[in-house]
Amino acid sequence: MVALTVNSHSSNIDCLDIFFKYMEKYVGHKYFENVYLFINPCEYVPPEYVTTVTYNPDECFTYQMQHCLSHVQEDTLLYCNEDYIFYDHAKLSLANDLYEKLQQSDFSFIKFVHVDIEPYEIYEPKLYIIDKDSSNNFSQTLSFWKTKDILEIHKNCPPAEIGIKGETLGHLEELAKDVCRKLDIKGLCYYNKEPKRGLFHFDTEVFPHISSALIKGEWNVNEYPELIDILKKEGKFNASP
Repeated sequence: MVALTVNSHSSNIDCLDIFFKYMEKYVGHKYFENVYLFINPCEYVPPEYVTTVTYNPDECFTYQMQHCLSHVQEDTLLYCNEDYIFYDHAKLSLANDLYEKLQQSDFSFIKFVHVDIEPYEIYEPKLYIIDKDSSNNFSQTLSFWKTKDILEIHKNCPPAEIGIKGETLGHLEELAKDVCRKLDIKGLCYYNKEPKRGLFHFDTEVFPHISSALIKGEWNVNEYPELIDILKKEGKFNASP
């Protein structure tokens, strides 16, 4: 059973509204057993199919995620941030096949965003091994995760933050890499020679999405012309998130 988890904050409501609208259009909430929204207490009302889990905004991101992930009942989740906006139809049959491969393996995750950092060992065609010693063994990119494993990482990670806060208070994405090594966490990356986007990331045919629609509070229209089209349709082009 796959859940969708969406990490967000009340300051990004405009982006969150777009996320749910285009997730519905290109994936459909019925693909998921449940959809969880992780957000600070606020007056935002999500679509009726969403289960809202509120976190304490005064706690660090590590503890916020521990709390939220502990509410996920499904064995596997698709990790998203609210600015991972879908822009084309997902290949759900392929996604199902990859979910089954993950369940039948001792791997903890399948990433859908290949990063041009280092060569990977081939697991099978289009799937590459990311072992515990890889410099890319943990990331917050869109991925299938075994719920118990991503929760365990956050339980063992030191207090940390993400985004701009992470630059001064310790970035979870970096600190979690050492945790993965200690826990012997390894995973897979799906890559079918999709085109490169920006300096390091590649697109994905499984769940076509914008890897980061927000960069330091601004719409990331330079890397994603698809985002310009979306913002124009939603009447938000040249507007702040």
